[in-house]
Amino acid sequence: MPLAIIAVIIEALGAIVGAVVDTGKAVLDLLGVFFQNVFSLIQTFVQSAPTPMKVIIFMFFVLTLGNVLSNFALSIRYACDSHSVLYETADIGTAMMQMVKTQFQGMSTADRNTYIYTNYNQAHLKPSPTYVKCSSTQPRLFFYSVNILDYKLWLLILVLTFGAPMIWGYYSKMGVLH
Repeated sequence: MPLAIIAVIIEALGAIVGAVVDTGKAVLDLLGVFFQNVFSLIQTFVQSAPTPMKVIIFMFFVLTLGNVLSNFALSIRYACDSHSVLYETADIGTAMMQMVKTQFQGMSTADRNTYIYTNYNQAHLKPSPTYVKCSSTQPRLFFYSVNILDYKLWLLILVLTFGAPMIWGYYSKMGVLH
């Protein structure tokens, strides 16, 4: 009798595991089809876009990826207090704990400053063309005092690069410029 009960329990567990695996495969297949359709839609849009729009889309992706990676890379070593003073640590665990507490525990400004003051040392960087500096409360990468991953800077560069020739061409065709 106990052997029959064990066999029934094993068979029921097998059926449950099989159902879970089949459901997981179906969900993954559905997600795969969804992302494939989204990628196909984006690809069609980008292929049919004019060249200036392709450049803008490319710059958006490069800047977004650059900001995400630089924020993570800089945040594992540097931190800024609320007064935009740069601090550094050699311990990656301290930096990761500060990131987790800031993102998920919602530290107040005073708590964040206290954590930085007790776990970090004030940074003393050597003069260099590229350096890390605080922009608000985030460490950012600068090149000769220009935040190189700033969206506003690159938007201005794009407007000047594409807008100035268009305006020049328009006024030239109208006869204003000789």
